[in-house]
Amino acid sequence: MFPIFWRALCAHAWLRRLCAALLLSSIGSGLCFIVVYTELLARQAAPATLALSFVLSSAPGLLGSLLGERLLRRSDCRYVLMLGELAGMAGLLMLWQGVASSATGWLQLGTAMATLGSGMALPALAHYGKARLAAHELPAAALLDTLAFACHVVMGVGAGALLHGLLGNAWLLLLAASSFGGAVILLALIPAQALAHHIAIQPLPARLDNRQRRALAILPALAAVGAPAMALLPALLPPHSQQAQQVLPLLFARSLGQLCGPLLVSSQQLGRHNRGLMLGCLAGFSACYLAIAWLPWPSLALLLVFAAHVLSNVVFSLGWHGLLQTFDKQHTAAASARSYRKQVLVAAISSLLAGGLANHIGAASALLVCCAAGWLLAAWLTRQA
Repeated sequence: MFPIFWRALCAHAWLRRLCAALLLSSIGSGLCFIVVYTELLARQAAPATLALSFVLSSAPGLLGSLLGERLLRRSDCRYVLMLGELAGMAGLLMLWQGVASSATGWLQLGTAMATLGSGMALPALAHYGKARLAAHELPAAALLDTLAFACHVVMGVGAGALLHGLLGNAWLLLLAASSFGGAVILLALIPAQALAHHIAIQPLPARLDNRQRRALAILPALAAVGAPAMALLPALLPPHSQQAQQVLPLLFARSLGQLCGPLLVSSQQLGRHNRGLMLGCLAGFSACYLAIAWLPWPSLALLLVFAAHVLSNVVFSLGWHGLLQTFDKQHTAAASARSYRKQVLVAAISSLLAGGLANHIGAASALLVCCAAGWLLAAWLTRQA
């Protein structure tokens, strides 16, 4: 997939600007992540508060995707993308208030506002890429989300962790504001979608064919397997490995895996129903996380996390490309938003169930049960009709 993405990047100036905007936005969101969690840890927040912050980092995206889908029917894609960045900047003001006043509630509200903005941007990003790229360039659109998340971790969280001790949270928030502001400027420079190809955004039809239903199910299926494993990861590591300095290397290994996963997807695999390959990758993902519990070596955990997310992002890339390819241009925004909402919902429910089960039977046993149940659910969701 990456060679196709590179060729598209060289051919389209607007794609280079869009990628640069996503890069800046991802850096800003990563810096915000560092600010929130360092503040909560410094205040010795209760586990319930930390859990709520985790939920607020994804759940408001449900509302954001609905709002973004509605705005696309009345406005241009780039304005919706810019509005998402402005929502992130509004979240920064709340985080600033939380840092200045030591009020945890402002930190939670800032996290929720940033997530709302990310959810708003997702259907616009999918629609813009689908409408402006040719059919043979669609893998480039499928890689945008992966690259944005990798930048969030490597350049946002990584840089934030390195700079936090030198600058402090107030300066990190100023850097994040500059990142979001730069992203808004770059988005203002991309072509207006309505002027290039006027495509009326439409909701999904009431009746979908089998291929469309399968395309909508792949990302929720990935969440059913992946979310419990990632939620239980801190409990799977040996006690001495749960220190703060171990978090960044694991996030970095995860991000590298997500970057490398699409490199393994060949052009021959795109556009086909690769159910066997995807289920095999999900089984390998679960095996890697289970091995972390059974072989408690911190250095090995880095390799296993990397391998697991190489496999998971093979599934993500195939699923996202299939979603863009399966639906018409007027339905792409609604399809991506619906798949995203299902993914977030499945991830939240499965993570909470995994955490509750781990309290009773231990993290390793809970992971085994959840991985088996998640894989069976994925097999059922992606079944041939």
